Amino acid sequence: MIIRGYRFGFTHPNVFKQTKTITIEMKIAFKKEQALKYLLATALITTTICFLIKYLGMQSILPWNLAYNDLGPWYQRAVKGIPYIENQIEYPVMIGFTMFFASQFGQTFWLFSHYFLFLIVTAVTTFYLYKLSELLQTKKINLFLFWAASPTLLWFVYYNWDIITVMFSVMALYYFKKEKDVLATVLLSLGFATKMYPILFLFPVLLHRPFRDWIKLGTVFVITFLTINLYFIINSFSTWYYIYGFHSVRPPNIDSIWGLIVNIFPSLTPASVNTLTLILFAGSYLIVMILFRKADFIKLSFVATLLFLLINKVFSPQFILWLLPFFALYGLKLQKFYTLEIVNAGVLFATLPYIFSDYTNTTAYALTGLLVIIRHIILFAILYHLLKKLKKPSDT
Repeated sequence: MIIRGYRFGFTHPNVFKQTKTITIEMKIAFKKEQALKYLLATALITTTICFLIKYLGMQSILPWNLAYNDLGPWYQRAVKGIPYIENQIEYPVMIGFTMFFASQFGQTFWLFSHYFLFLIVTAVTTFYLYKLSELLQTKKINLFLFWAASPTLLWFVYYNWDIITVMFSVMALYYFKKEKDVLATVLLSLGFATKMYPILFLFPVLLHRPFRDWIKLGTVFVITFLTINLYFIINSFSTWYYIYGFHSVRPPNIDSIWGLIVNIFPSLTPASVNTLTLILFAGSYLIVMILFRKADFIKLSFVATLLFLLINKVFSPQFILWLLPFFALYGLKLQKFYTLEIVNAGVLFATLPYIFSDYTNTTAYALTGLLVIIRHIILFAILYHLLKKLKKPSDT
């Protein structure tokens, strides 16, 4: 029968099964490759549209209070000298030197070099978000809805330098998930040297590592930070320290919840606000980390970011970018997400007329306060439901 089967072209049933399996795997791989291409294309188109809007604003084609971004005004400050040596900059070193190098060849180069930089950074972030989604086996549609085609990315990717920090954070979380902890810690420290919030992600990771790794990863984090900062600390400490001194004495910005609180209680000084926010954040952060220490460290990082935004004295609208990767990984009810997006945009478009009126437009100020309260309520609701889910055995 075997010989006759062979002669007449019969094939063993297992061969059919193997061929079918290979075909299915090839189709899945093709679909994944296509999904990543579409995701990258969408994110890059979104970045380009954002740049065009901001560029038209800087060329006075669109109203500045509509198309405002921080990059435009910062050019004049970036050209004043070497940051942290000759020029005081309130941003950490990675941003300071991004600005410095981009400012050396004129304003046109400044604008377009940032555009191409942000294109690359957005592409890298998108790629690692996709890979992280593969590891977590989350829905790919969320990567489009809450990241690549999100209103926040559309309006804020070319606004400030937050997207660089988001890239380092996403890459770090990916490599922590792959248990490449040293590389991940280096990336996390680079994120901290760009904007400070990524340091909040280290403790959730350490909760899932043996104690000897606490010392090793803590050392890696500090060495990375010192590698970037030590030259300026030694040679021009006071100019370098301006990064931190500026933020310690600045009052809450008007589009934060503490701006409203200080308006109600004007006796609150920046120092007293700093103390209150430190106590509230440190206490809530440690309580959550201890109570939910067995939960996935990416979800705990999500919680930490929400806590920071809810309690910190500074909350600029582009900070919602920090949350987008978590929304893209874990999803959110679309109604809640787009309500947050609309309200956050409303905060921006109410705040700008108030600032550009030399702080005399009381209607804009009142609207800003109302929208800030609504935004806080939405973020608190997201935090509440996230913590509620973490109580479930499947999420720990």
